[in-house]
Formats: sequence, C-alpha cells, structure tokens
Amino acid sequence: MSDDQDLGIGYLSGSPVRVAILDELTDGPAKPADLVSATDVSRTTVHRSLTELGDRGWIDRVDGGYAATTIGELALETYRRARTRFRTIERFEPFLAHVDVDAAELEVDWLETAELVTASETRPHQPVEWYADRVAVAAEEGAEFRGVSPVVNRQLVQIHTPIIEGGTQTSLVIDEATCRAAAEQYAPQFRESIALDHYELYVTEKPLSTGLSLAGETVFLGAYDSNGRLVVVLESTDDRLRTWTASRFRRLRENARLVTADLIDSMS
Repeated sequence: MSDDQDLGIGYLSGSPVRVAILDELTDGPAKPADLVSATDVSRTTVHRSLTELGDRGWIDRVDGGYAATTIGELALETYRRARTRFRTIERFEPFLAHVDVDAAELEVDWLETAELVTASETRPHQPVEWYADRVAVAAEEGAEFRGVSPVVNRQLVQIHTPIIEGGTQTSLVIDEATCRAAAEQYAPQFRESIALDHYELYVTEKPLSTGLSLAGETVFLGAYDSNGRLVVVLESTDDRLRTWTASRFRRLRENARLVTADLIDSMS
C-alpha cells in the first residue's frame, strides 16, 4: 500500500463527519446547508471538509452544490470494505489465532457471514456441544460427510458414530499420532467402521491441528488447544469457504493412506 493510500484511509477514518459528507454526496448533489442538516455539525466544519474532499478530487462542484466523483465513490467503498474486513478479523481472532491455515489461502471476506462459538470459563464445552447439534442437522440434509480431525476422543466418536451408522457416505482424515492413540482406545469401533462400504478412514503423516467438516452445504472449522480440546468452532454456508475447505480436504486425503484392519492391528 502506498503512502498516498495510507493517508487516504487515515483521512476518512480520522473523522466520521468526512465519511458522512462523502456518503451524502454519493447519493446525489447537495448544498452545504443540506449537509449541515444531514450531519448535524457546524457550517464551518462542512465547508472545511468540502474543501479537503475537493482537493483530493473526491468531490466536484455541480449545479445545486457538490457531488461525489467516481474516485470519491470508490474511496468510500474501499474504506467501508476495509472497515468490514477489520471487524471480521477482530470477530474471528479467537479462531484465527489457533489455526495453522496460511493467511494467503483464507480470505477474510469468506468469514463475514459465518457463525462463531468459543469456549469460556463458564461454558468450556459450548463449542463441542454446539457442533454436535449443528453437524447432526447438516448431515441429515446432505448426502456426504467429509472431515479432518486432529484428535479422536470420546465426544467426537459419539458425535460422528450416528452419522456413520446412519449410512451417510463418510470420509475422514486423521494424522498418525491420532490414529495410533485412537487405535489403542477404540480398536473395536475402528474395525467395525472400516468394514462399512460407505465409510473410509485415512491417515496422513502430516500432523494436523485444524479440524474441518463438510456436511451437505455446511462447513465447520474447529480450533483446538494444546490439550486437544475444541475451543472454537466456526460454521458457514459461504460457497467460497466451502470450495476452499473441500480443496483442503482433497489435498490431505490424496496424501494419506487408507486405514485397514492390518494397519489398526499394527498400531493397537
């Protein structure tokens, strides 16, 4: 970003009045008196702002007063978009701070309509409880369930078992450390599940830290703490986020191997 762009964003963010005036002028020509009434500031402030906006080329004099130029309209749109993106980043900071996703891969705009649930001192299990309720509904509506999990624990087994046993076409990816630990604790369930025609379990050498689930049209992304506890879960139906999630799942699965009974025996 150039210094001029920095100054332009700083100029608008430094005064709600400037934003309000430019906003009024994008709707059509207005006189200073109209702007005084619309912004509820002094005539001196309005005239000073008009001069500054004119010097930047963001407004022009027209019959009937002043109007925003094309550059002015784009400047206001860009400023508002930047504010929205920063608000989204702030809202999803609990999730983004925990995940291993490359910032270049994940666009902030994809998260704007997502829902976020975080653990708290009073409700430490809220994310996993919320995920259990929501994924069950989403799985009923979809014909396929795909997931990546950095942990396999009793809660997740209880959540996913009805989906698998219900006949939903299911593919899951876990890492070797998680597979080894789960094979020791849940060997019977592992053997029963991989014998199902509609279920595939894959193991990848790459350690995993971010959970994801694709259930029908819904995406779930999960962040875990150092103890393997789900502390943040995100839900979205944004098409762009779903495409990115499906691509991430596909890359992990392509670099993983299918879990077999022999593999479970070697780990348990």
